[in-house]
Amino acid sequence: MKRQFAYLLALVGLVIVIAGCGPVATGITRSSDGSSPATVFAKTGSAPTPSSSPAQAIATATPTPPARRAPTPTSGPAQASFASRALARTNAYRSQFKCPPLRENAQLDQAAFAHSQDMATHGYFDHNSPSGQTPWDRIHAAGYQFSMAAENIAAGYPTPEAVIDAFFNETPPNDGHRRNLLNCSLRDVGFAYYYQKGSEYGSYWTQDFATPL
Repeated sequence: MKRQFAYLLALVGLVIVIAGCGPVATGITRSSDGSSPATVFAKTGSAPTPSSSPAQAIATATPTPPARRAPTPTSGPAQASFASRALARTNAYRSQFKCPPLRENAQLDQAAFAHSQDMATHGYFDHNSPSGQTPWDRIHAAGYQFSMAAENIAAGYPTPEAVIDAFFNETPPNDGHRRNLLNCSLRDVGFAYYYQKGSEYGSYWTQDFATPL
């Protein structure tokens, strides 16, 4: 597959009961105070592993690309529209499983935007930045104190609906994004998009979930 047509997904989740899986994935057990008591590994095809400790996991996948359309350049109005569309799509899926609707949170929007922009402008695709900043660092830096948090990221998708549909349509055992989306214990969400002309994937998307302390 040509690089310009590559569509990527990745996820990281911090939950009270860990659910992590995916191809060649690694995670670090985490508590909401930022401590890291142990390192855990989630390998290709592994099943979710319950744990008494909060933890994070990272999974990557390459779904069949949908028809490619030109992404919209990043702008304030586009950001607001894309965030509201992603929220509506996410909550529509959650309602099918009797999960309460997520509330859009400005601090999580800020954390998500910072990461999408950083990935686009610095040419990487990962939850941790080259400088070592984690999703949890970004969420805390935005002023949100959480008891649970999770992050999904994607690149190359043309619309927020395409991103959320890709997360939802995953199948076990590689369905970590879907499980974040349908985690009824999560309460708030932020969603952001950044388009960088000439970057490897063009459009970069971040969805940050959390439950406050």
